[in-house]
Amino acid sequence: MFKKIIDKEKGRFMKKIYILGAGHMGGAILFGLRGKYGTSHLMAVETNASRAAYLTACGFEVGERIEKIECGDIVVLAVPPQQFQIAVRDNKVLLSHNGPVISVMAGVTTKSLRRTLGHARLIRSTPNTASEVREGITIYYAQENADSDLIAAAQMIFGAIGSYIQVDNECLIDSGTALAGGGPALVAYFANALQQYAESEGFDSKVAWEICTQLLYGTSLLMRSTGKTSMQLCKEVQTAGGTTERAIQVFERNDLNRTIALALTAAAKRSVELGR
Repeated sequence: MFKKIIDKEKGRFMKKIYILGAGHMGGAILFGLRGKYGTSHLMAVETNASRAAYLTACGFEVGERIEKIECGDIVVLAVPPQQFQIAVRDNKVLLSHNGPVISVMAGVTTKSLRRTLGHARLIRSTPNTASEVREGITIYYAQENADSDLIAAAQMIFGAIGSYIQVDNECLIDSGTALAGGGPALVAYFANALQQYAESEGFDSKVAWEICTQLLYGTSLLMRSTGKTSMQLCKEVQTAGGTTERAIQVFERNDLNRTIALALTAAAKRSVELGR
């Protein structure tokens, strides 16, 4: 039972969490979990030698495969979806493991996971790389008959790396992959445009970076602290005939909303393709 996984008094794991694939996303989860629980019950399963060496230097237990696994141990599948079958082939203990399995692989459906692994104690999710600093957002799906211990295990992990939202329709995971999973890259892309403008106007690159990161951080904090909608904040900054209104008018003339929607739709479609 899940109550055996956590020692509530000490706040420590009693079972192990295996991160299968410790690249950008798997690594972000790994570092986020370390910030909450330490490293003693975490193991990175990574075949890339340089990446494995780096994680070892960071104090993590690292192995090329899972040699032995206990019933209550949790497995996080974070390999690229194209490598899922290879990862299972190289970690045959997964085929006899009936403990919680959490997939963060884009496009790989619950049905496909169940068919390959042979059991239904599965969570499909889409976290993001902000999990590394425990400020991620994870969207996850559990089958209707999922047991409470499985849900608790997933929420324990997702809660340690940020916020989480459960959806009842698995199709929303593909949209969530585009929105939440890819979101940090989209936001960073916009931030880069701001920084490029600042540098082109004569700001030092370090100063430009500081301005842009504070803009993102401050605006996000303002939205969360006040509960105001994004467009409410947008309108509050604008004054009739002012400088910000002129900038927003350029966005509207170029239909920026439609461009962003097209980008997210393309990403969600790719998520579906990866699962085929």
